[in-house]
Amino acid sequence: MCESRELVKVPGDVIVVDLVGPFPPSIQKHLYGLVIQDHFSLLIAFIPLQSKGEAVKEVLNWLKGFTALSGHKVKRLRSDNAGEFVSNIFNKGLRQLAIIHETSIPYEHHQNGKVEQANRTLSETARAIMLDKKVEIALWPWAFRNAAWVFNRILHAGCDRMPWELVTGLKPNVAILRVFGCIAYVHDHLHRKDLGAKSIKLIHLGVAQDAKGWLFWDPGRRIFIRGASAVFNEASGMLGDESNAAVIKTIEATRITDSSMIDEIEGQDTVFYLMSMNVGVKSGAPATYEEAMASNEKTSWEAAMKEELNSLEDMGVWEEVSSPGRGVLGSRWVYTLKTNMDGEVVRFKARAVVQGHRQIKGVNFEETFAPTPMFRSLRCLLAIVSAYQWETATFDVKTAYLNSPLEEEVFIHPPAGKTLRVAGNVLCLKKAMYGLKQAARCWWNHLQTILATVGFQMNDGDQSTYSYKQGEDVVMLWVHVDDGILAASNLHLIMKLWEALSTAVQLKWDLTLHSIVGIEVQQVGRGFRLSQRALIAKLLADHTNNFSPRQPLPNMVLKSEAARGVDRGYLSKIGMILYLAQAMRPNVTFVVNYLARFSMATNNHHWHVLRHLISYLGSTIDESLTIEANPGRKVVEMYIDANWGGEGSRSQQGYIGLLWGAPVMWDSKRKTCVASSTFQAEYMALAFGAKDFLWVVNNFKFVLGEVMPQLYSDNMAAIKVAGNDGSRKKARHIEQEFHVINEMVVKKKVVLSWVGSKDQLADIFTKNLGGHKVQFFKKGMAGV
Repeated sequence: MCESRELVKVPGDVIVVDLVGPFPPSIQKHLYGLVIQDHFSLLIAFIPLQSKGEAVKEVLNWLKGFTALSGHKVKRLRSDNAGEFVSNIFNKGLRQLAIIHETSIPYEHHQNGKVEQANRTLSETARAIMLDKKVEIALWPWAFRNAAWVFNRILHAGCDRMPWELVTGLKPNVAILRVFGCIAYVHDHLHRKDLGAKSIKLIHLGVAQDAKGWLFWDPGRRIFIRGASAVFNEASGMLGDESNAAVIKTIEATRITDSSMIDEIEGQDTVFYLMSMNVGVKSGAPATYEEAMASNEKTSWEAAMKEELNSLEDMGVWEEVSSPGRGVLGSRWVYTLKTNMDGEVVRFKARAVVQGHRQIKGVNFEETFAPTPMFRSLRCLLAIVSAYQWETATFDVKTAYLNSPLEEEVFIHPPAGKTLRVAGNVLCLKKAMYGLKQAARCWWNHLQTILATVGFQMNDGDQSTYSYKQGEDVVMLWVHVDDGILAASNLHLIMKLWEALSTAVQLKWDLTLHSIVGIEVQQVGRGFRLSQRALIAKLLADHTNNFSPRQPLPNMVLKSEAARGVDRGYLSKIGMILYLAQAMRPNVTFVVNYLARFSMATNNHHWHVLRHLISYLGSTIDESLTIEANPGRKVVEMYIDANWGGEGSRSQQGYIGLLWGAPVMWDSKRKTCVASSTFQAEYMALAFGAKDFLWVVNNFKFVLGEVMPQLYSDNMAAIKVAGNDGSRKKARHIEQEFHVINEMVVKKKVVLSWVGSKDQLADIFTKNLGGHKVQFFKKGMAGV
């Protein structure tokens, strides 16, 4: 269910209604909109009205339909004191349905808060999608209906299921979702002559309300058409110049106007994001078992499910037992279409998963932590392979989680289509299934046991990196869940470990390195070239700007707005770019970290800069990160810099670390404390970078041996204080933790040298740089 300030237990306990408008006349002369929302599920209904008087009839009809749809009787209906809602006819209709009518107290806005939020959500979404595709203003009711349709089929804050699912008990089918307002080519059954066009060009208006398929608008003939067969061009908008210049104004309550009492709008940003990312456009796989059985590929999905069930049986994942009576978890199917590089379907994949969101800590799970490998470890491994010209291999563990013993007692209902020997029995899990909260941890523990048996030791600095030594030979292993890379000083050792690991789990091996965790890897010369074209292409999927900026960030300063909740669309894109920056694009690290500061308070200016950054990534989509060891360079180097007096007088510090000249680690961070001078900012930055880079030295000591890291700074005062124990009195005002750099230099754990500002590679992590400076740092960072 959904959290609420008010006690509601089932759908229909509290229904809230409100009117919005007036708007410009629609195609069918509508002027107003009726918004109805169920408090329990958050389900929204939007009904266009030609006059306010129609509201009484529409509400009463909707209440009857809701009871039939949900199986729950409506108990209370809440409205404001508008004339249509306090009329004798309306109250008589409610009494006949045995529904209690509550009216809100004037100026007590929170009593209608839910429907106020619904009003704002629908209006903002409708306005956005109409503007995006230049849909004429007279089609506003269908934009509102489409917004409500999507809202009812996504998760919202505080809810564990979607509104449609909570009301009907059925998983919604979002595979039919298409971009509102786009051009569609619809098969013309009625008006086509034998030699005429086989399809007509129409405007898509969402899922049809009273028929299967979609609703379309023919702007030429000014008629609506329903169709179940169409080809969509979702990048396109309104045909010709039919769009109207008018824009729907943001809806305020028709009688409750103090918006300061309205809570955070639940789901609004999620709707924007789903609309912009074209959710469901490329989804050919069914969302539920019922959809799979009703699809044209029923036979293929049945074969895929049979294969999965046989695999689960063969691996001893479960056993049939009597039901314990309570605490039994549900299960479901997840369907995937596997395609080749040409987009052709090559395999139907069905996976049975547990509905782990209903697990209770202390009952059917305890710990859930499982480590995530560091990208810096992966780059260090590749740099070492390049330096010593080691052999490499990649592997993929088949059904990794299903190999993992399960400690807790977990019972599940069988997946749909699985028949048990005794009706009413359930399945007791012996192995970790996908969907369990502890599944990843179970696999990690099981993998550790396997690797320890073979002879691998976990590295202290990264719990997903392992090493193995046999005499002078060394093997390194980097693991991300069920994918991994082996690097060894000789191929014979890889083959030996291959054989040992294969006795414990089923592995798919490859002696060439093509990709890992979504990163494309190309071997070039002595080194490797990393790229992420697919991730950038995903960012560009709904991106319309076609200019090619020479720098990631325009020359402008952004300001924070008052916090108003997370913009999920903005945050989603920031997360994707952060992943990209951490993996192989250090030159956008400062920019994306800067934009991430505004995730809780975004406006059009922030979106403008984010789109600029996406355009930059699109124009540089073919750029890559080269990891190639240069024997002429020092083994371990780090450039460290700081920008004093930034936003809020807080310094920005950054560094880049190199192994044999190959970039392996970088970071950009704004200090939480204020530095009183450039010297103090640079001195604190040295401690920040040096502590991190000692991680490389210690974590890969078994390969690198005893090495002296070389640090570079462009501030002579910081260098002198760091290198002279007697000079620390000049830095007595600096917190003790930052004097670690002084101890490292004095005890000769690192060497600290000066570098000119023009050669300071870490400068790009502290501030926004011009295009020519960006190009310089790309060359200095080994082809970034």
